[in-house]
Amino acid sequence: MKVVILAAGQGTRLRPLTDSCPKCMVEVNGRSIIERQLDTMRSCGIKECDITVVAGYCYDVLKRHLKNTGVQVIVNQEFGHTNMVYSLMCARELMEVEEDILVSYGDIIYGENILQKALDADGEISVIVDDGWYNYWSARCENPLDDAETLMYDEKNFLTEIGKKTDDLEKVQSQYIGLMRFRGQGIKSLMAICNKARARTAIGQKLWDTERSYAKMYMTDLLQGMIREGIKLKAIHVWRGWYEVDDVDDLKLVEKEMNE
Repeated sequence: MKVVILAAGQGTRLRPLTDSCPKCMVEVNGRSIIERQLDTMRSCGIKECDITVVAGYCYDVLKRHLKNTGVQVIVNQEFGHTNMVYSLMCARELMEVEEDILVSYGDIIYGENILQKALDADGEISVIVDDGWYNYWSARCENPLDDAETLMYDEKNFLTEIGKKTDDLEKVQSQYIGLMRFRGQGIKSLMAICNKARARTAIGQKLWDTERSYAKMYMTDLLQGMIREGIKLKAIHVWRGWYEVDDVDDLKLVEKEMNE
């Protein structure tokens, strides 16, 4: 298995902590998010030489930080006006030759049990979702639906919708945490949808359920596009055991809870 960590974003909501380093290097109780991820991966048997980080903002700082670890670094030079899908496709050459890819956001912290769920998944496309999301979102914001997005699945745990804003709690059966696995045909399907999205944008055609262009696509836009194209995405369920560090309040919450 190869791992791709997406860490190109500017982390503006974490300033001033990200004034001179990328979001993944922000420290949580004295240890950076990226180091926590790498430690978890090592504990689950993943070697540093099998890990690639897609950097962007302050990439030179991150390269120095990862020097001598064996972790590979690819740079999204267009990080200032692109989003997650574009960053993922910066690792296109890796995905064109590999048969098993784990994709992780660079601003999340998760334990071995969460990662092991992804490693144990045997589907072509597996998406880790948190069924205990509501209490966590309630701690992060006054109204969880202000930030939560739709996520629904059928009786076989295949996703039927993801990534839309809603005020209907019944349409939020779980929440996507930013961790996915693509195997075999799943990688080919991923590449095909990205190619189709890029081609549609080139001729001014709308992408599935979003007004965003290919360069600006969120990962959930991509996953929803795959659902629309009839591709099966398997929901792999967890109950908490992870955190997202998107802003200063998130950081305070994770530090508090990890100290309890």
